[in-house]
Amino acid sequence: MKDEEDIDFVPKDVEFLGGEDLSAVLVHGYANGKEKKKEVSVTVDYGDDYRVTGYGYN
Repeated sequence: MKDEEDIDFVPKDVEFLGGEDLSAVLVHGYANGKEKKKEVSVTVDYGDDYRVTGYGYN
């Protein structure tokens, strides 16, 4: 998010997604960027070098 949109992401909590073959976590937090703070959820694949696979504004 910092590299692509110049947004600093500040995590608040983490939710591990269930399933045997899943290696993903959902990180809830907020974006602190040019605009006001917005709540954001980010999906991170920790089995793939902590690659961000998606995010969305709440």
